[in-house]
Amino acid sequence: MPSSPTLARDAVPEAPRRLAPEARRQEILDAARRLYADRPYDRVSTGEVAEAAGVTRGLVHHYFGSKRALFLEVMRGSLLMPGTELPDLSALPLAERARATMDWILDAAVTYGESWVNASGAVNVAGGSDLQGVIDEADDHAARLTLDALCLPDDPHLRARLRTVAPLVKAACREWLQHGTLSRAEVLDLLTGTVLVVVGEEEAR
Repeated sequence: MPSSPTLARDAVPEAPRRLAPEARRQEILDAARRLYADRPYDRVSTGEVAEAAGVTRGLVHHYFGSKRALFLEVMRGSLLMPGTELPDLSALPLAERARATMDWILDAAVTYGESWVNASGAVNVAGGSDLQGVIDEADDHAARLTLDALCLPDDPHLRARLRTVAPLVKAACREWLQHGTLSRAEVLDLLTGTVLVVVGEEEAR
């Protein structure tokens, strides 16, 4: 018996979605970011990124050239953390400003931090000046955000002092978000105390 036109039409596979190049590129970035939220850079393959994005490996290479270039782009996207604005804290004492600022950063870490600390940890595995350059840029960006939130001047010496806190922030977030060895409250106390030591002397001058 010949198949009915309706059944024949239903058997035709659905065509893949057609997206504008920028939208497709963003889909690949989003897929890579989700994978880096679970695993470090060296444990995520280009094929896995392609499968998660619903594209071919060739298309990933078309947009980014290499796994490393894709990874660096994901890292640059992490510069957007924190993603929400902090209320004006200028009327508060320095200790309260520091605690509110660190609390704000930890809130953002719940959304962005796992992928960031996983990716940043890859510098020990992948190495290279290009990767370190992105991390240095991110640390400087975070220092500027922190100074602004603390209502302190964007002073080069203050930024340099705060950049030294960045490895501690990432390590503390790994212990909290990935290993469960520290609580959020413990991380908040640790980072608040450290920032107060770093900026307290400068503000007192």
